[in-house]
Amino acid sequence: MKKWLFTGVLAICLPFVFILSTTLMFVPLGGSAEGSCESVQNSSPNPQATDATSQENAKQIFEHLTDAQGKDNFSGAGGAGGVAVAERESGFDLKAINPSGGVAGWFQWSGFTNAVNGKRITSEGSIKAGDISTLTAGNEFKLLDHELNGSYASVRQKVGRATDPQQAALDWSQYYEGVSLTDSQTKANEIKANALKWYTTFNGASIPNSIKDAVNVGANQVTDDSYQEANGGCEVGTGSGKQVNGKIPVGTYYAQLSPDIKQAIGKRANFSSYPDDPSSAPWGHQCAWYVTYRAKEMGFNESTTAEGNGAVWGQSDPNFTTEVGKPVPHSVVDFKKGQAGRGTSDAGHTAFVEYVNPDGSLIISECNVVDGHSGMDRATATQPEESYATISAEDAKTLTYVYPKGTK
Repeated sequence: MKKWLFTGVLAICLPFVFILSTTLMFVPLGGSAEGSCESVQNSSPNPQATDATSQENAKQIFEHLTDAQGKDNFSGAGGAGGVAVAERESGFDLKAINPSGGVAGWFQWSGFTNAVNGKRITSEGSIKAGDISTLTAGNEFKLLDHELNGSYASVRQKVGRATDPQQAALDWSQYYEGVSLTDSQTKANEIKANALKWYTTFNGASIPNSIKDAVNVGANQVTDDSYQEANGGCEVGTGSGKQVNGKIPVGTYYAQLSPDIKQAIGKRANFSSYPDDPSSAPWGHQCAWYVTYRAKEMGFNESTTAEGNGAVWGQSDPNFTTEVGKPVPHSVVDFKKGQAGRGTSDAGHTAFVEYVNPDGSLIISECNVVDGHSGMDRATATQPEESYATISAEDAKTLTYVYPKGTK
């Protein structure tokens, strides 16, 4: 089972200059956290397709993925992985519906009977919420293409070039369905076995693995699951409250978080909306770039002051309060070189405090700490979305917190 483990964290943050004339109100720290914010997919409990229909639908899905994607088509291994997950999700029943989760269709897209898990199923427009007659193969393929060429392009890039059908099934489950590999509904052994079955059945080996793929298309704009999906029904989190258990390893992506942690975070960062052009955001995907826009999103009144390297982000801004050793929910947290394992130079690192546990530990979001991304220039700062981690209470007491004046 794939784990997100890292032997070292390189997070060197260069200066970030941010210019904004619009004044924003700071969201009160005691805001509410409503909505479920749970995992985005739920398996259909009662697939209805017959064996003959199942076989035909499986073949349609495989052929669509490997043939109909044009220059961005899937390898045989990737196609088999996608088919195996469809089998788990719906038993290949086009009209499979899980009313409690509000999901429907081959891949159990959310938003059909309710929006508790988001509104993916209506995003392309052909499928209408609650209208079973719109759950057709043609419409579901339109939705599939819409997502694989849009907000889920990262799945096409990752799974589409797979050489191992079993790994392709796990990746599709994790990145398209949003089901963590540690979740019991993943059924890892089952989907791996079925991926091999479909790979053999449909002669996936005859489809080359080195197919064309627009690897860079949307690489810096898409996420594992869409921002709209992740925030369906979620408001800004409270920032602090009950103890949220479970240590989050460095580099954990949103799809891997537990429902309790997602609930604590509340409104997820709208990462794909942050400017990423060399003129206005020269250090895109580095830590100071991420924190600046996350802070703005959470109500910081940004000035025209250069907020500085990660180690000193915002500390020279007269609009902000700087405090050492006292964690503040919905604040920026600065790391000097080496603090809490971050920063390999004097430039340090910076992150955003999403939640403060009663025991003093933190849940933070950050960018450019995934293994292999050093943060020293745009060429290495390729993290495709924000990541999350836990900071121990002991480490939290040593760090510096920055937040707007008058908000504590």
